[in-house]
Amino acid sequence: MPARLVSVINMKGGVGKSTTSVSLAETLGLHHRRKVLVIDLDPQTNASIMIAGPDKWNELREAERTLDFYFEAYALQQKPKPFKGLIEHKVTDLKSAPDVSLCAAAPEFRMVERDLIESFVKRGFHIDAIQKWICERFAQGLKSVVNEMDYILIDCPPGISLFAEAAIIAADVILVPTIPDYVSRLGLISFRKRALRLINERRGAPSSLFVVATKYDETMNLHRSEAGLLKDNLGEAMLDVRIPQHVDIAKAAEWSEFPRTFEQKYGEMAPIVRKLGEEFVARMEKAPAR
Repeated sequence: MPARLVSVINMKGGVGKSTTSVSLAETLGLHHRRKVLVIDLDPQTNASIMIAGPDKWNELREAERTLDFYFEAYALQQKPKPFKGLIEHKVTDLKSAPDVSLCAAAPEFRMVERDLIESFVKRGFHIDAIQKWICERFAQGLKSVVNEMDYILIDCPPGISLFAEAAIIAADVILVPTIPDYVSRLGLISFRKRALRLINERRGAPSSLFVVATKYDETMNLHRSEAGLLKDNLGEAMLDVRIPQHVDIAKAAEWSEFPRTFEQKYGEMAPIVRKLGEEFVARMEKAPAR
């Protein structure tokens, strides 16, 4: 069965998007024995460095095995290296080495979209045609690996870019990490409308949307009330698990040169991250496949 594609996205930055992508990938790989690929579409490269460490990330970058080189070749009207060759397997610092792979990003990726747009505009393409072209190239790359994985988690950049839109259009499920506050809730409602409209217009096939509260503080009345409002507004789309604002989550994001157990890595948050994986798998079993 082809992998289920999950785009992890939020228009706002600083909501724990990359941390959610990596922790979900690790618990799916370890506790559910799933083959998971994390694709880092964010030029900030947080997910890449979290999951593979700075040394391995530098190796991939120097070997031109990052997404910017793949798409830059298209911008230069050259034939890119195979997308499959970008994938680095068994990348986490967990002692038990779960089957988690990475397709890394680099800071230069932020320039690639601009260069692509400039190149195509000079050749007379309109923005819709450029978007369609990016979607097709992205889908072509995914097609080469989709039958080798159980889940592909796409860590998207903040905001809406052409690459983020391509990830949304490709996804079976959109996972939105969000801080439970008033501004985030308003932004989420707006994003949900745009994302679902985009999927209907460009793909014409259903996609599920899940939302998970991150950086949650149970002691704050605002967080409790906003989390309740999100549940009221979103219903089953809102996951029951809430990821706390906790130092152990921050520590887990730091790469360790020495392999560690899941419990060592996530500390007091290990049961929460495991619960995230369990609820995610249960929801995915009910979500319609493309």
